[in-house]
Amino acid sequence: MELNNLVVSSRVRLARNLESVPFKTKVAGAFEGLANTIKSNNTNFVSTYVSQLAPEMSRALFEQHLISLELIENKKNSMIVSRNDNKIVVMLGEEDHIRIQSIQTGFDLDTAYTLANKISKDIESQHKIAHRKDFGYLTSCPTNLGSGMRASVMLFLPALTLDEQIGFIADQLSDEHLTVRGVYGEGSDACGYMYQISNQACVGMQPKQILEMVKSIATQIVELEVKAQTELYKSRPVEVIDSVMRAWGILTNAYLLTSAEAVQYIAMLKLGSNLGIVKFKNQRILDDLFFVIQPQTLVTTDNRASAVTERDKIRAKRVCELLKSSRV
Repeated sequence: MELNNLVVSSRVRLARNLESVPFKTKVAGAFEGLANTIKSNNTNFVSTYVSQLAPEMSRALFEQHLISLELIENKKNSMIVSRNDNKIVVMLGEEDHIRIQSIQTGFDLDTAYTLANKISKDIESQHKIAHRKDFGYLTSCPTNLGSGMRASVMLFLPALTLDEQIGFIADQLSDEHLTVRGVYGEGSDACGYMYQISNQACVGMQPKQILEMVKSIATQIVELEVKAQTELYKSRPVEVIDSVMRAWGILTNAYLLTSAEAVQYIAMLKLGSNLGIVKFKNQRILDDLFFVIQPQTLVTTDNRASAVTERDKIRAKRVCELLKSSRV
């Protein structure tokens, strides 16, 4: 079982603030200079005001983990500056003035950090950023003081969830200055057995230390999950195979499919793929499906999906087509 089958994605987020501008400023156009700086130093970047996006588009970006709810709620001056592949998204006007987010597929925190840090340096070369020798980067939330960095990995942990070990792991990680959250951050559910593991604070830690800490813990958790999956399959093979094949049957035959049902059954297929029960040409198709079947994401690709029943019908058809074309 490959490491990247359980590590869905890696993300590094850097928080920065302009030195002479109050936190959460509502001044119109406050961040245009920042957006222009990023675009002038990086090719294939575009910017837009969040207020200019259609509501369904902004919600779709949230579903895809590209922007936050706080950014969406700031209708006064919030902006998005992103690379055309959305691997790097800079939120301007969120809790902090600048939130640089770099996302990589699989287990690749180092690349995520390198790309995010490059954007940070571009900004700092032309703008005065709030920073003190004793505190580091000044941020709206005290836990981000220091490097202003959060590093996280999204892990697929079905066996540890079914064995009810996640609570114990979360408690243990809190003592190590790490946190376990659901797919959409603090307070959210672990949809599809997916969890975000990230550092809780930055004070007193250099970026390299944070990266190594998160990578080390993620590797240990993945090893526990691999062991738990093996034991689950060994102890209950008939039940596991039946659950996986039922998931396949429903996803490839349902006429209507809600997002909650889709996530539940896709997760079971992913478990089955990890165990070799079902095989796909591209394992990543299952990870992608978790997000492309979300409600507002579907609306942005098909206007008919605005109606719930029609959306469930479109979702069922797309999932069926993608799975059948991808299975070996």
